[in-house]
Amino acid sequence: MAINVEMPLHKARELMAQYRSTMPINLPTPEVDNEPPEAPNVLVDAVSMGGPSDGRQKPFVRHVLVKDLNKIGTRMKLEHPKNGIFGGKAPMGLYALFDGQSCAGTPGPMAAEFCARNFHTKLLERLSRLPPTPTDEAAIEACLRGSFEDLDRELLTNQPEVNDGCGAAVALYIGDRVFVAVLGRCRAVLGEAAEGNSFTPLALGPGQGAIVGDARRLRLAGGSVVGDGSAARLQHPSGSLSAVSRSLGDRSWKGAKGGGVGLPLVICMPEVQTVQLRGSEEHPFLLLAASTVAGALSPKELVQVASDFPVQPRAACGEIVARAIEAHAGASALAQCTALELCFLRPRAGTEDKRRAPGTAGPEPPPAAKKARLLAAPGGGTQSVRLRHILLKYQDGPLAPKDADAKGKKALRSRQEAEALLRRVINELRKDLRAAKKAPKDATELVNVTSKRFGELCREHSECETARKGGSMCGDIGWVTPEDRVKMGAGFKEVVDVLLPGQFSDIAVSESGLHLVQRVA
Repeated sequence: MAINVEMPLHKARELMAQYRSTMPINLPTPEVDNEPPEAPNVLVDAVSMGGPSDGRQKPFVRHVLVKDLNKIGTRMKLEHPKNGIFGGKAPMGLYALFDGQSCAGTPGPMAAEFCARNFHTKLLERLSRLPPTPTDEAAIEACLRGSFEDLDRELLTNQPEVNDGCGAAVALYIGDRVFVAVLGRCRAVLGEAAEGNSFTPLALGPGQGAIVGDARRLRLAGGSVVGDGSAARLQHPSGSLSAVSRSLGDRSWKGAKGGGVGLPLVICMPEVQTVQLRGSEEHPFLLLAASTVAGALSPKELVQVASDFPVQPRAACGEIVARAIEAHAGASALAQCTALELCFLRPRAGTEDKRRAPGTAGPEPPPAAKKARLLAAPGGGTQSVRLRHILLKYQDGPLAPKDADAKGKKALRSRQEAEALLRRVINELRKDLRAAKKAPKDATELVNVTSKRFGELCREHSECETARKGGSMCGDIGWVTPEDRVKMGAGFKEVVDVLLPGQFSDIAVSESGLHLVQRVA
C-alpha cells in the first residue's frame, strides 16, 4: 500500500536548488568564436619577363598568389582541422610558381597553366582529409607531396592533350612556419639574418644538381645519367636527353603511368622542407625562382638583390629578373624569367614586437607620446597617413593613352621601363641616405634628410601635378584616409598600409600609373 509523503514547498525548493544549477537549460551558453582567421601578415609580389614574343602564345611560367587560403577553403567548403599547427586561428597563404621550362621535353605552357589553376584545390582537399588529431609538420609535408601526386595523376589521366611538363616551387605559409616544396630546376631561397645587417641564403630544395641525386633510381628504371653536376642529363633508352628527373606531366617520360611501359624515369615527388620562422628580423623574406633565374643567379646573388630592396618585393623581383634576362641575352632569346618574393612583416599593431622590418628606410616607430599626436593629426582619424609620391605613367596603363602628364606629354614608356626607372630612383634615394653624415634618429629627421633628394627626383621624373610644388612639399598628396587608399586600388592600399613614418614603399600601381610613395607622417 502506497503512502503519500507530503513535503513543504520550501523544503522541496531547497533540495532542488543543488540540481537546478547543473541542468542544461540553466548552464551558460558557450561563446562561439565566428571571427575568421586573419590573412598572413606578409607582402608578396612576382615579376615575369621574357618568354615567347608572340602575344598569342601562352607564357611558360605561371605564378600563384593565394593571400588567404583559409578564406578560399571556407568558400570551397574544404575545412581543415583547427588544432596542432592550425591552432590559434593560424593564418594560411599559398604562393607558387610552375615553370614549363623545367621539363623533360620541349618547353611548353600547358602543364604549367593546368597546375597553377588546380594546385590549391588538390592541397585543400588533402588538408580537409586530415584526422582530427593535432596536426604536426610531418602531416603537412605529406599533404604537399600527396598534392603533387594527385595533380600529376589527373594531368596524365584526364588531360590527354597536355604532353609537356613543368617544375615547381611552392611555399605554404601556416602560422609561424613555411613549408617549401621544390620540383625540378626551380629554386627556393630563404634570407637569414647575419652579422653586420647582412643576410645569408638558405637554399631549400634540390637545386640544379638533382639528377645526380636520382642516379641510382634512374639506373633501376632503365635510364642513365650523362655528365656531372648542373650539366648532368637524364638519357632515355630512346636516346632523348632531359635536364630534369622530376616534373609534373611529361607523359612520355612517365612509363606506364603516362601510357607507355615500364617504370617512370621522371617522377613528380618534390623535395619538401619546413622552416620555423623566427620573426621578420631573423627571416625577412623568401624567394621563389624559375629555372631560368636559378640558372643565372646564385642563391647568394638572389639574397643580395632582395636585401637591396627591403620589404619591396616588386622592386626586388623586377631587379632579379632583369639581371637574369641580361644573363640569358643571346643564349636563349625565349627564356621566361620569373621571380616571386614573400616578405614577412613585423607583427600587426597590438602585438609585442612593434619594431620595423630590418633594413627598411626608416627609424624605429616613434615613442607613444609622439604617436598619440600623430594619430590626432588632421586628415581623418587614426588610420590616415600623410604621403608624398613620384608618379610614372606608362603606355600600356589604363589611363596613359589618353592622359597627359603634368608637363603636357603622353606616356611613351612601357610598364617594364617605368618600373626600371623607379628602381633607379629607389637606389638613388638609398645612396643619398647612406651618404648622410649622421643617421637619422627618428622619423622626422629621416623625412627631412631625404626631402632634398626626393624633391629633385620628383621634379625630374614625376608625372603628377604635385611635382610642381616647391620645397619639402614637392610630391606631397596630403593626408590620405583608408577610404581614399581603397579608391586608389587594392594594390596601392596593400603597399602603403605597411609603411611606418619615413619609409619608402614598394612599387605601387593605381589607375594613374606606378607610384613610389614615402610616408611622411
